[in-house]
Amino acid sequence: MSSFSIVTVVYNDVAHIKETMDSVIHQSYKHIEYILIDGGSSDGTKEAIWEHISSCSLITSELQEPDKLYLQATHKDHPTLTFKFLSQKDKGIYDAMNKAITLATKEWINFMNCGDRFYNLEVLENLLKEDIEAYDVVYGDVDTFFEKQKIHTFRPSSDSLSTLYRLFSGFCHQAFFFKTNLHKMYLYDTQYRFASDYDLIYKLYFQNFHFKKIPLLIVVFLTGGASDTNAFKTLKESYKVALKYRQKPAFTISMRYYFGCLKKIIKLYTPSCLLSPLIKIIFRSKI
Repeated sequence: MSSFSIVTVVYNDVAHIKETMDSVIHQSYKHIEYILIDGGSSDGTKEAIWEHISSCSLITSELQEPDKLYLQATHKDHPTLTFKFLSQKDKGIYDAMNKAITLATKEWINFMNCGDRFYNLEVLENLLKEDIEAYDVVYGDVDTFFEKQKIHTFRPSSDSLSTLYRLFSGFCHQAFFFKTNLHKMYLYDTQYRFASDYDLIYKLYFQNFHFKKIPLLIVVFLTGGASDTNAFKTLKESYKVALKYRQKPAFTISMRYYFGCLKKIIKLYTPSCLLSPLIKIIFRSKI
């Protein structure tokens, strides 16, 4: 039977962690290993995770050290839903993700990081209705949520990875599911601080692994995370990745880079009274 390692990486985001956790814990399909990696939060996030796991689960093992907390737990009502929680300082988001990959044991792995959430409680169940077993990586569509403006916009993922040169436009990391054994072979390159997910998918694509687009909304993606707050650094790293693989001429990739910068400038510097209608135009139709 298919199973999932779902990963949530978080650092100092107590405001969003419970909503993300609930979107995983309450999935209708319960063959889940839920891995939470906290980077040593100081705002109450670590305590909130501990409390939420403890409220619905039985702790099966626990290790507390001055610089590390690790526990495993099993859901009280659903024994196929288990937890692994590690709180420890890390060297950035991709270092934290790599820690999660080493802990993962299920067939598929997905990164539903703090602030984001599954689109509904039937995502995993509906995903398994598709023919995914013959593939190495499957991915779906995205509902992007602009929290300040309270706007949801539909972001259909590209049907083909031949559009990766657009600097990941048309794709969202949280909407991807990887075969876990494959991901253990290809960890995130921590030389990138913001675009290692882009590098990984490009790498797998160029090595001819099998991808499949699923016609399914996977994730509600919350704007304002690390890739948004470091928007221009993310674009610059993505630009370097795209040039490294040279799927398209450098001129074409450069035009995508400048277009991406223009969109970021509009988001950052447009007066709030004008930003909402612009978001609807630039980022496509409301769901």
